[in-house]
Amino acid sequence: EFGDAVLAAVPADAAVDAVGSAPGRVVIDCTNSVAPGRFVLDEPRAAARLAEASGAHVVKAFNLCHVDVWRLPSLTFEGRPLGVPLCGDSPAALDVVRALVRSIGCAPVDAGPLARAELLEAATVFAIGLWMGGTDVRSMFPPVTPELLQR
Repeated sequence: EFGDAVLAAVPADAAVDAVGSAPGRVVIDCTNSVAPGRFVLDEPRAAARLAEASGAHVVKAFNLCHVDVWRLPSLTFEGRPLGVPLCGDSPAALDVVRALVRSIGCAPVDAGPLARAELLEAATVFAIGLWMGGTDVRSMFPPVTPELLQR
């Protein structure tokens, strides 16, 4: 009933029930379809289902990193703030979430409309599985350089 946004930090299959009806509210969906010991995407379109069921302005965010990353004392890596992808349809809701992302020292990354959240959800399950297996996923995403952009 107060605040600029609600963070749905519950198991993905419980998000719709936890949020309930929230027409017009900004709801940040950080859920991932994961289970202890395995990473599965049994429930695609989690953010879209949450938006449809609640009537809220859902923004998918804060789901790309493993929960332990958010417990670190600094969210700066190799001198750069952690990028937080955001998917959403409401410009006002996205503005609220961008401000929250910046307030914790991270950089908001506009990742498109809420329809693209299912791509982020799938990529997250994949990346966290690699990360938990000891793979340095940064090696899959080299920094963009002027030389790469000219190709």
